[in-house]
Amino acid sequence: MDAFATYQDLEARLNRVFSVEEQDWITTLLEDASTYLREDVIGFQVFPQSTVTFDAWPSNGEVVLPQQPAQSVGAVTVGVTPISFVLRDGSVFVDTRDEVTVTFTYGYAAAPEGLKRWACVLVSQALVPLELNLGLTVGGLSSVALDDFKAAFADGGEGTGMSLSDRNIALIRRQYSSDVHVGGMR
Repeated sequence: MDAFATYQDLEARLNRVFSVEEQDWITTLLEDASTYLREDVIGFQVFPQSTVTFDAWPSNGEVVLPQQPAQSVGAVTVGVTPISFVLRDGSVFVDTRDEVTVTFTYGYAAAPEGLKRWACVLVSQALVPLELNLGLTVGGLSSVALDDFKAAFADGGEGTGMSLSDRNIALIRRQYSSDVHVGGMR
């Protein structure tokens, strides 16, 4: 799955250049962070953009699109016959009770800057333990000393590995999940 950010984006944010060997690793971590954001936080595949076709029965003339943000609807048909429709707030409105086939495009053409930033945040918070070969879920890093190198960890509980605070999760969900609908009327 496409990552929201690239290793170059993380390099710019950390003011660091990754070696050729690290670039694939960082790309994999960014893909993992993006998957976490998509599946566990947002609940939708908001990037990359995709076009799909599905069948549905209208409820009071409304078909709620199963993926957001809805960008456009290419066609709505009953059997092979095209019918008129209106796209509004992530739903297609039709004047039929028959089963319809809807082809629509959802997601952003480019990764939103906010999600790019969050993917970088998730990877950067995991880098120190990973670079110390300590794994993703060892607890929260509480201090690092440079002379006679020492790293101290506290019990991080649920907040270990690639994770966000409840407040940040709520913020991202509010901005990118089903409450946000992009689209136009046709």
